[in-house]
Amino acid sequence: MRASLQRKRDGARRFEGSALDICEQIVRGCFNVRQGYFMTSLTSYPELWARDFGRCVPALLSLGFEREVAQTYRYALAAYQSAGGFALVITRDQRLFDFPAYAPDGFALFVSGLKHLGDGGLVAQYRPLLNREIERFYSLVIDPKTGLVRRHTLFSEAQDYIVRDSSCYSNSACHLLQQSLDAMGLFNPLAPYDYRSLVLDRFWDGDHFLDDQSRPSYPSGDAQLMPLWAGLLGHDPAARARLDMILSWMDAQGLNSPLPTRYGVGPHPRRRMHPLHWLNPWQTDTVWTCLGLHLLEILREFDHPRFPSVLARYRTLVESLGCFPEVLDSGTGAFYASLFSMSEDSMLWAASLWRLLAERASREEAPSGAPREE
Repeated sequence: MRASLQRKRDGARRFEGSALDICEQIVRGCFNVRQGYFMTSLTSYPELWARDFGRCVPALLSLGFEREVAQTYRYALAAYQSAGGFALVITRDQRLFDFPAYAPDGFALFVSGLKHLGDGGLVAQYRPLLNREIERFYSLVIDPKTGLVRRHTLFSEAQDYIVRDSSCYSNSACHLLQQSLDAMGLFNPLAPYDYRSLVLDRFWDGDHFLDDQSRPSYPSGDAQLMPLWAGLLGHDPAARARLDMILSWMDAQGLNSPLPTRYGVGPHPRRRMHPLHWLNPWQTDTVWTCLGLHLLEILREFDHPRFPSVLARYRTLVESLGCFPEVLDSGTGAFYASLFSMSEDSMLWAASLWRLLAERASREEAPSGAPREE
């Protein structure tokens, strides 16, 4: 809160250089050298958030941060071992907490990142802890009769002020966890469930995904992107056709304006919110850049013709602001600000944009006729 109020008073910090340079400065600055872990941002979130770190791991590894990623996992796993189990957040003084409840996506993304790291020795060292936490995840989150996330239960998600009823987002995260556990040879109580069929049966509504099992009518950005980003739909022509339908639906709903991607469009009378929302109503219809990065990574994976234009919009945003913003106002596209807060200006999420910009620059610089990096 103090850092946010200071930004409201003094304005966001600016970094020099191109979008690629700006992202690099932020990501390098987010590594806490003294304690050996990646902070979630430079000011407002100096803690390790398992969700945010886990989603950044593939980009960080691609950018050459294998040593720092491994250090962060050792830091986190030692903290979980000492505390007796997983939590979404580890503070600088080693306190652990969930916000505002247990986070299925946080655990799934943390484990997915560990899979990407590929450190078999680290997995073996902490196998008993990991297996206990997998069993805890199953007990807390999964309805064993259906394999889906329990209904009428509050869980933390990326959009953590929203009160949902077994969301499409969290059920897609279960698929991500299931695949990661298989890959690492860990205890996998999710193995019997076909999450592709379950999610399509419960959430697909002809041209988009519904937000949760109560089948609400309001548009949800993360419900559209998580099944694709988690690999639940695969990458075949049928998945590509579904992606095109989703993109058209998102365009029509306004979810990709003023920039991809908004959490929703306007307040909705049936959407229940955590009480903290009333102090800082930033998760109703704002643009969250982490979702925009999910979309960019999906477009890249499918070699979609939209990818260059969306990437260019993010490059322009970062260079015009001189930083990597957390949240944007849905009306103006400027930094989000409320009475008590202002969006963070230096998120670790910038690793994803850095990676995408670096890959594109490498392809553009390849000599004519030379093989291009993929």
